[in-house]
Amino acid sequence: MKNDDLPKLDGISLLLIDDDPGIIRSLGRALRGLGATVRSAASIKEAKLALAGFRPDVILSDLQLKDGQGLQLVSDYLSHVPSGHFYLITGYGSVENAVESIKLGVKDYLQKPVDPIELAQRLLDDRSGSAESKPHAIPYLLYQDPLMEQALAELPRIASSLQTVLIQGESGTGKELVARAIHELSLVADGPFVALNCGAIPESLLEDELFGHEKGAFTGAQKIRKGHFEQADGGTLFLDEIGEMPLPFQVRLLRVLEENAIKRVGSEQSVPVNVRIIAATHRNLEKEVSSGLFRQDLYYRLNILMIQLPPLRLRPADVQLLAKHFLQRSLQDLQHPSPSPTLDESSLGLLTSYQWPGNVRELRNMMTRLAVRLPAEIKSIDAQWINQLLPQHVQTVHSGHGCVIPKGSTLAEAEQILIHAALADSSGNRIQAAKTLGIGERTLRRKLNNC
Repeated sequence: MKNDDLPKLDGISLLLIDDDPGIIRSLGRALRGLGATVRSAASIKEAKLALAGFRPDVILSDLQLKDGQGLQLVSDYLSHVPSGHFYLITGYGSVENAVESIKLGVKDYLQKPVDPIELAQRLLDDRSGSAESKPHAIPYLLYQDPLMEQALAELPRIASSLQTVLIQGESGTGKELVARAIHELSLVADGPFVALNCGAIPESLLEDELFGHEKGAFTGAQKIRKGHFEQADGGTLFLDEIGEMPLPFQVRLLRVLEENAIKRVGSEQSVPVNVRIIAATHRNLEKEVSSGLFRQDLYYRLNILMIQLPPLRLRPADVQLLAKHFLQRSLQDLQHPSPSPTLDESSLGLLTSYQWPGNVRELRNMMTRLAVRLPAEIKSIDAQWINQLLPQHVQTVHSGHGCVIPKGSTLAEAEQILIHAALADSSGNRIQAAKTLGIGERTLRRKLNNC
C-alpha cells in the first residue's frame, strides 16, 4: 500500500495498555507512524497514573494484565471522556467476555495479532460515525473559545519542529499543560518530560538542580547526581517561570543552550545533552529585557517560537466549558448521586462575568469547593451557589444585561464585563456581540485588545 493510501491518525491521541513490551513497541511505533499521539502503560496501575493527566481519544487495552483486567478501566475512562472509544485486545477471547465488554461500554473486542493498518481504519470509521465530537484534538487541553483556538492554532507545527519554545501567559492559564501537549505531539514524545520551576529554587541550589553534581563535589555529595538537563536527555525540559531566574545564572543557561552540553558541579568535564527546551513565564519578557531584568541574548535564544496564552476572563466560551467539566469531575470523585446537578443560566452568567484573576486554576478550585457543598438532592445550581464562593470583596449587582458587575467597579471594568457577557451570549461570535452592544466590530476588537 502506498503512503498516500494509508489511513491518517493525525490529531488522535491514544493510550496503549499491554504487559508485552514487544506489542507496546511494535504497535505503538506503527500507530505513531500513522500520525497518532501514543502513550503506553504495562499495567492497571501505570494506566491509572497515565490517565490522571492524559485524556486520550482512544484506549487500546489487553484484557488480561498482570495486576487485573483491562475492563476495570472502562467505567472511569468513559466517565471522564464520554466521547472516547475503548477497545479490548486479547489472544484468547470468548463470546462471554465480548458480551460483558460491550455491556460495560467497550467499543469493540479485537483479537491478537492486531494489524495496525486495519486498526487505524477501524478507529477512523468509528470516530466518523460517532455522534459526539471533542472541541479539539490536542492532548491535555480542553477549550473551544475562538481566542484560545487562535493561540494554539500552530501548536502541532510547533511541536514537530523541536525548536525552543517560549510560552507566555498569566499564572493559572495552563502553560505547563501546553508544554506537555507540545511534548506529546513532538518527535521526542517517547522521551522524558522533566519540569523545573525556576522561581521555586533558591539561587544557591539552581546549579545543582539543573546540572547535577559529582561525588564529593561538596559535603554530603556521596554519589553522582544527574541534574534536570541530563534527566531530560532525549526528551523535553520545561523551564517554568524562566523570568524568575537570577541574571547571573542566565549567562550559564545561555551557554548550555548554545553548546548543548553541561558541566556537573565539581567537574570540568562537559556532558553532552540532547534536550528540547520549552520555557514559560507569567511576565512580559520583552519588557523585562527593556528594564534590564532579563538578558536580551537569552530572550532571543528562547523566543524562537512563541505561544501567548490569553487569560480566562477573555475566553467566555471556555469559562462555561471548563466549569461544567471540573464540576462533573469533582462530583464523580465525591461519588455524588446520579443524575449529577447542572449549572443553570444564571450561574453560568455569573461565572462568565467574574474576572478570574487566578484563571483556570481558580475556576477548577471553585468547582471543587462547589461540589463539596452541594446537597445530594439538588438538581440545578443557580447563581446563589456561585455568589457564596466568590471572594468576599466581590459583591455583585445585576447589570440588567444578563450579567453581574461587582460594586465599586470603574466604568472601564463594567464595560469589560458587559463585553465578555455579550461574547458569552453569542458563543464567541464577535460580530453578533458587537451588534448586541451597539458598537462596531472594530471598536469591539480595540476594546478587547485594551483589556
